[in-house]
Amino acid sequence: MRGVANPQRAMRPRRRVRRGFDEGWKYAIRAFLSECLLLLFPSLHAQIDWTRPVEFLSTELHRLAPAQLRKGVRSVDVLVRVYFRDGVPRAVLLHIEIQAQHDANFPLRMFVYHYRIFDANDYPELISLAILADDDPNWRPSVFERRLAGCNLRFEFPTVKLLDFDEAQLEQSPNPFALVVLAHLRALKTRGRPKLMLGEKLALIRAMQAKGYTPEQVIELYKVVDYIMALPAELEKRVQEFVRRIEEQSEWPLTSLERLALEEGYADGYGKGLQHGQQQGLQQGLQQGLQQGLQQGLQQGLQQGLQQGLQQGLQQGRQQGLQEGERLGQIRLTTRVLRSRFGDAALPLEEKLAQVPSLEALEELHFVALEATSLEEFTRALEAALTTAPETAETE
Repeated sequence: MRGVANPQRAMRPRRRVRRGFDEGWKYAIRAFLSECLLLLFPSLHAQIDWTRPVEFLSTELHRLAPAQLRKGVRSVDVLVRVYFRDGVPRAVLLHIEIQAQHDANFPLRMFVYHYRIFDANDYPELISLAILADDDPNWRPSVFERRLAGCNLRFEFPTVKLLDFDEAQLEQSPNPFALVVLAHLRALKTRGRPKLMLGEKLALIRAMQAKGYTPEQVIELYKVVDYIMALPAELEKRVQEFVRRIEEQSEWPLTSLERLALEEGYADGYGKGLQHGQQQGLQQGLQQGLQQGLQQGLQQGLQQGLQQGLQQGLQQGRQQGLQEGERLGQIRLTTRVLRSRFGDAALPLEEKLAQVPSLEALEELHFVALEATSLEEFTRALEAALTTAPETAETE
């Protein structure tokens, strides 16, 4: 069995793939604990006495050794006290970790978190669970094991792989946590393509309205989706406009976007500060690179110029490929929205959607698909887009 090459390195703080994934999931589990376990760990859900209150506990774990204590604290994702329905008078601690990226040391961290919680809480009944939220279908850690000179240790923990869920079944599920998983999967698929993520986010918001959730559930789900599917500011404005249009048409509880914006202000400021720092670092790097290139002489400068020209050519080709992929993704997304709202009668329209050359026109048609009262209304908008497309191309 392979051991961890450097356990101390394994326990160092690491950056998450996306801060929004992590924070959004922690919030979602606190808001929908019962629904979460029912969907992801149904056998465990059946053993819990949900008539008794649950208690979320502090997730900070102080290191035990004094030398390590000075280095600060580590935090588990979720720690909650529940009671089982087996009649035994005891509390059970549930420790839940959300892992959004491949990490060879993850089983070690699960074991260390488990024994620290176990020790710090006077050896309680304790269950550690892992939600594998990464994009690698083959990475499925569930065991930490060590064997040496007859001293054996084996720690197994239940896991669930989000990629295993069928999106069509999630769309039909009455469980509100299914929408959380769906938002995560759609965010994984559209990562790095904000316009496609915008379309998916609007479709999920429309699904919230159609599901008939309680006002409290709608507000909590909106916050979770907003965490997980964070968009650039200009696209978030379109989301807010979309929500306001829905509010005008129905009695929907999302009437305090300003309050939500204040709550999210810290996270937005963090992202903007990081982006600004990256831009400054890039500018400084370019200036230093230019000075070094001039100092190294004309020949090296020519070589660098050739390399940059090759890189620019590759980038342009990659950009064209991404644009075409985004256009095809927008077509599939709009078709899915139409099918979910109007049934299989919308399928023949996919071929016509493919004839729309402009990504901007496809995005506008996606908005129409979300808001149209009938398939005929959308068809008229599609025909109008196809009619005006050649004229726009000639003008340009």
